[in-house]
Amino acid sequence: MNFKTFLFAASLLAITAQTAQAGGYQLNDYSVTGLGRSFAGAGIMGDDYSAIAYNPAGMTLMKRSGMQAGLTMVNLKSDIEGLGSAAGQKAKMDYYAPVPNFFAQYNLNDKLSIGLGVYAPFGLKTDYKSNWFASNDAILSKLDIIDIAPAVAYKITDKWSVGATFIARYIYGHMTNSLSPRVGGGKSDFELDGWTVSGVLGTMYEFSPNTRVGFSWRMRSTQQVKGDHEIYENAYGFNQVGTGWASPALPETFTLSAFHKYQKFGFSGTARWTHWSQSFPEFTMKSDTNLFKLMGGKKTSIYNYDNSWTLTAGVDYYHNNNWTFRAGTGWDESPAHNNANRTIRIPDNDRFWLSAGFSYMMENWQFDAGYTHMFARTSKALEAGATPVKYKNLRSNIFGGQIQYKF
Repeated sequence: MNFKTFLFAASLLAITAQTAQAGGYQLNDYSVTGLGRSFAGAGIMGDDYSAIAYNPAGMTLMKRSGMQAGLTMVNLKSDIEGLGSAAGQKAKMDYYAPVPNFFAQYNLNDKLSIGLGVYAPFGLKTDYKSNWFASNDAILSKLDIIDIAPAVAYKITDKWSVGATFIARYIYGHMTNSLSPRVGGGKSDFELDGWTVSGVLGTMYEFSPNTRVGFSWRMRSTQQVKGDHEIYENAYGFNQVGTGWASPALPETFTLSAFHKYQKFGFSGTARWTHWSQSFPEFTMKSDTNLFKLMGGKKTSIYNYDNSWTLTAGVDYYHNNNWTFRAGTGWDESPAHNNANRTIRIPDNDRFWLSAGFSYMMENWQFDAGYTHMFARTSKALEAGATPVKYKNLRSNIFGGQIQYKF
């Protein structure tokens, strides 16, 4: 495949992947290969092209040009109980959200590589029934963030590589909730979007062909999003479409990964630190609708997120030239460290991961499958002024499939 054909195919899949939805808030789901080991060794495993997203220096491990496309399906479930004045009220949350990704890489020579990734680094979806007992606080909360990311990597020496990824970031948000009868009832519907830029810098050091470490920094970004705010079915005549604004900030992250191969086993681990406290103390939605003008023109939710860690460990078993089997585990710390800072729109808590997966390789093709189950402790959302809620059996299942082709 020549370089022009490579660019055409990369651009085509980049366009189609922009319809992605995502579940959760900070996502790891850029690689189905990584999904099977809880994303341990992120960016430096050298068994697919996703280093563009995790650590672009790891692109130098792929000795052949190629591309891959993957899809993970996130299923979130929880039993919900009302507290305080809502005691005795019950609801359930159970929905699916697809998260696609695409990566392509072209090796210009044995030292310099370029690539392109399209993936979702952050995302959120919580979806409740329109008539549930806390609908005044939230019904649908949807945040889609798509990174379109060209990257470059260079092997400075036999042991040391560096890389950089430039990110054009698109953000789309859709938030709905019922309105209190004291303001005429009805429904509020925000739908906003916008673009910004960000980037990833990475480095990798290979002590030997079987042992390496990598470090990467994903930069903080702030988006200016704008769109429609609609209020309808309101008894006081506030039915109208106005303009809504918001300025969400996404945090910087620092990721350290390590890998060591011993005979037929590959051992990997990753530690990631996310700087939430700088980016997410609160979130404000602004509107010029008449009803919001009566409320001061805005609504602010206080989050006061704390910085958080994600720690994962994985093992790969290289059975033969065709089959690789893998497993992993991990702990993902929630930035909502207390109930007062946990909201119905983002009912997050610490998560524990168990993962398994495999790869099958045949000539130029590689097929990957992975599965992760996440457990979370019972948690309460006690945001000031909102309906108090308890989340029980909060859990998530993530299934993924991926296909890779080397030129």
